[in-house]
Amino acid sequence: MTDKKLHAKRLLLFLLLAFGIAWIPALILNHVFGYHAWFETNKMPLFALPVLYAPALANLLTRKLTHEGWENSMLHLRLQGNLKYYLTAVFIVSVISIPSGVMTTLICGNGDWSDLGAGYSWQQAVSAIIMTFATAPLFAFITFGEEFGWRGYMNQHMEPLLGTAGTVIVGGIIWGLWHAVLTVQGHNFGTDYPGFPYLGILAMCVECMFLGMLLMWLTKKTGSIYPACIVHAMQNFGGSIVGQLLVSGVSPDFRPSIPQSLLCNIPSFAVCIVFLVLMLRNQKKPETVK
Repeated sequence: MTDKKLHAKRLLLFLLLAFGIAWIPALILNHVFGYHAWFETNKMPLFALPVLYAPALANLLTRKLTHEGWENSMLHLRLQGNLKYYLTAVFIVSVISIPSGVMTTLICGNGDWSDLGAGYSWQQAVSAIIMTFATAPLFAFITFGEEFGWRGYMNQHMEPLLGTAGTVIVGGIIWGLWHAVLTVQGHNFGTDYPGFPYLGILAMCVECMFLGMLLMWLTKKTGSIYPACIVHAMQNFGGSIVGQLLVSGVSPDFRPSIPQSLLCNIPSFAVCIVFLVLMLRNQKKPETVK
């Protein structure tokens, strides 16, 4: 069997398992309990975490079933020489949220800068930022379930087939579609928007595609999935608070529409494209294992 056929076989098996292990329980739980009861209450650690760990479980099972081994598992921390990438992982979500916060004020707040700070005093804002940086990275144990699958397995077998750019695009679409079983229940975007749920699924694919550029770059640079886990945790658990403090001219309960959200995130997407360009420039250079 050629190398490409082997990659394709393992990738297909992994994707079937990643979707099956997540979607089958989620569909059952949505029907039996309802999405909000099993995903957003104290039942979450019991029911949701196994679903969120489906890509990691798919990685384990695929390696076992195909006798692939663990040579490229990316489970080592590889801290030596990579501290700058770990620091990047902690701070990058907040950094790229700043221009997006400014863009939100310009587009949705009509350039009204009168109420910056999201209602916080400066003391409260500083306290909230410190608390976020102290706690959000710790939730990487949750995002490990996805990153060990997507970056720790899918990307490795997709890149020889589709190249770096193709992996970012197709991998991002797959990652976004994987969320669809929750997106159709209102996760991420709610249910009261035009084009529900298809526009939400499309937006999730777009966001995953751009975020995947950054996550793939960090993984390739360090040879470890943990920086990607940290970025993912910061993205999910409040790392964009700095940018939110720069949103002004909107009501306290303001929630942008999906088109508005995508438009306001253009600066963040542009930063992510920079990381894709860096990967493309380096893809022909021999990789060094640190």
